[in-house]
This record gives sequence, structure tokens and C-alpha cells, in this order.
Amino acid sequence: MIKSGWSWRLGLSFCILLIGFPATAAITLVNADGSTTSLEKPADTVVTLSPNLTEMVFAAGGSSKLKAVVEWSDYPQAAKSLPRIGDAFRLDMEQLLKLKPDLVIAWDSGNPTEVLDKIESLGIPVWRTGVSTPEQIADLLENIGQALSTSETATSAASDYRRQLEALRKQYQDTPPFRYFIQLHPKPLYTVNGEHLITRALSLCHGENIFTSLAVLAPAVSTEAVLSAAPEVIFYTQSDNPGSIQNDAIKTWIPWLGNSHKPRFTQLNPDWITRPGPRLLAGIHQACQPQQPK
Repeated sequence: MIKSGWSWRLGLSFCILLIGFPATAAITLVNADGSTTSLEKPADTVVTLSPNLTEMVFAAGGSSKLKAVVEWSDYPQAAKSLPRIGDAFRLDMEQLLKLKPDLVIAWDSGNPTEVLDKIESLGIPVWRTGVSTPEQIADLLENIGQALSTSETATSAASDYRRQLEALRKQYQDTPPFRYFIQLHPKPLYTVNGEHLITRALSLCHGENIFTSLAVLAPAVSTEAVLSAAPEVIFYTQSDNPGSIQNDAIKTWIPWLGNSHKPRFTQLNPDWITRPGPRLLAGIHQACQPQQPK
């Protein structure tokens, strides 16, 4: 009887352990505003709502779990073959529901709040990500790895990114300070303020944004305001596509520039400098290298 009682207690204890400790632990993801999104287990069916997040999921080793993306998700090459469910602002909710994703990864400053709220109202978890410094890109890679159970690949990618970022910091640590204007779009004329990731990235080589103090993250400015600030460098983002509106970037300034002030023009690849992801490193190098003393 003693032996049978012991066996019964042992069996009961084992059942309690199974109930108390699930095979896969829950995952808590921190949103850009500090709130959290919880998953019962790592996500297997993922949708990204921003091209840079598509890149990040691939870099973190989660490409096999990525089932749909938005327009302009064109890197890496394999991303071009994934189904599109709309763009950053308008989504095909019916198609999204058919996919039955267990996680939608959104960009907090790029996707409309009402769209994300709608997705959540359908019972689909939304992770509202964001970064404000180059260093945080590595952190996000690791967090994506946690969310998708691809931590080994994600950790390796994050470590490689941090190593390259530190190498760039050392390479450009002696760059003389320079004042710049970055033109994201010529008509209307859009730029970024001091809180933007681009500004913080270019500070690595001592670039000083002439519109640092503006309140809006990506404000529209006037040509007169730019010229009165007299930047030493004008960065402009230009696509390789000859038909792109960005190819008119320098033409915007030709009628305004006199002999008294001639800034240096530096072309930047928009996919590198404006998409928060691992390729930001290439954008930093492209911006900083021409500013070195001859």
C-alpha cells in the first residue's frame, strides 16, 4: 500500500509539472511606445507591413515564416516573390484574414494607427516596432529572432552588424564637423529633424543637421530656409531609376545657388539611408566617405 501511494503521488506531481510548465514558453514583445504584445509561442506565420521589416526578418533567419509583405518590399531578391497584401497605408484585410498570421510586424512611425488597431480588432497580434538609433537595429534583429525562434541566426546577424557599425565609427571618428541638409523629396521639399534615425546615423561622422530643432520628424521646409541656413553639404536621395522624381533633386537648387554659396552635393541610395535595417551601414559609409579631407 505504501508503494502504491507513493506511485500515485509521484504520478500526480508529474501531471502538475506538465500543467505548470508548458513545452514552449510565452514570448513578450516590447512595442515602440513601451507597451507589450504577447505570443503564446514563437510565430510561424508572419506578415510584415514595411519594406525594412521584410529585410530584417530575412536577416534574422525568418524568411520561411514570412507569408506576405507590402509593396516596395524588394530586398533581398527572394522578397519579390512573396504575396502583397497592400501598402503601408492600405491593406487587403480579407486576404490578411485568409493567411491567418500569428504575428503582424508593423513600423510604428510608418503604419497608420487606425490600420493597426483594425488588425488587432480581428484578433491578430500586432508588434509595433521602431528604432531611433543605429545601435537599436541590432537589438531589433535579436528581438525578431526571439519572436520567430530563429535566435541563432538573428544573434549572429546582430553581432556582425555591431562589429561593422563600430568599424565605421572608428573609420570616421576624425571627420571634421560639417553642417548639412538632407533632401528626401524635392517637390515638396522634405527633410528630417534631430530625432530621426538618419540624423543620428550621420552624427557618426560629425554631421550636423541644419533642421535639428524642428518638432516634426520628417517636416516640409522651404528652399529659402535651407539657403539661409547655408549648409556645407546637401545630401539628396536618388533612385537608380532614370524616371524617378528624385533625379530632379539637384535641378531644384540650380536657380537658387549663387556664387557666394556653393554646397557640396552628395547622392545617397534611398534604400540604404531611409530604410532602418542592416543596409543602413552602407548608407552611413556612402554619406560620410565624401566628407573626408582630400
